[in-house]
Amino acid sequence: MAQGKRQSECEDGRVSEFVRIKSPSELLEAIKRKPSRFLIMLDYGGTSSKQIGYDRRRRLFKIRNLIDGSRQELTCRQLMNPRHSNIGPAMRAGAFYAEVA
Repeated sequence: MAQGKRQSECEDGRVSEFVRIKSPSELLEAIKRKPSRFLIMLDYGGTSSKQIGYDRRRRLFKIRNLIDGSRQELTCRQLMNPRHSNIGPAMRAGAFYAEVA
């Protein structure tokens, strides 16, 4: 298996592939693959699940936080800034993944 990729079997028998995302450009590439969700792997073994899209016209990442249904629209700079989002710090720490079925 390639570095940065993990596999897991879903309840329905499908195999999901988890692809590590390390930069905004890799995030844009992952969005094109239409992943089912994005995950921040938390220190204590939990995850923070998100759905993320990109509005090319407005140059905004559109984020839905699945834990509470909240939504954010962030520029690339805001996405990487810990004051606006945990996604950038998670990317830098190697703890941000796309789940692709």
